[in-house]
Amino acid sequence: MKSFLLVTIVSLFLYVSAELSEEQKQKVVSYGKECISDTGVDKEIVHKAHEGSFSDDPKLKAFAFCMSKKIGLQSDSGEVQTEVLKQKLSSVVDDPDTVHNLISACVQKKDTPEETAYQTFVCYHEKNPNHSPIF
Repeated sequence: MKSFLLVTIVSLFLYVSAELSEEQKQKVVSYGKECISDTGVDKEIVHKAHEGSFSDDPKLKAFAFCMSKKIGLQSDSGEVQTEVLKQKLSSVVDDPDTVHNLISACVQKKDTPEETAYQTFVCYHEKNPNHSPIF
């Protein structure tokens, strides 16, 4: 169960395992562990978010921001790195128009960097017709 949860957490954030090298997979696993430890988020909440059941939990939002920073989607100050996001989305979404539409719809600066990361992930999950595991 522990390894399943970790794989879920890893796939939750902007990488598709099939497209990662072993080194990259290890980094993402490490990031997930660090962000869980740093934020204190309940692993079950992260698992449910992966399945589409998002809770309004501040720790989940902090986890989303932590992963977003580690992967390079947001700077430490919370600014979204749109070109990085575009590149990573393009690796899991084939149609450039869809990538553009997802970024336009989902990347909206919110009151806090944590809320921006969280709402971006929620929006992507809702708007991506295939629910490719990018978060």
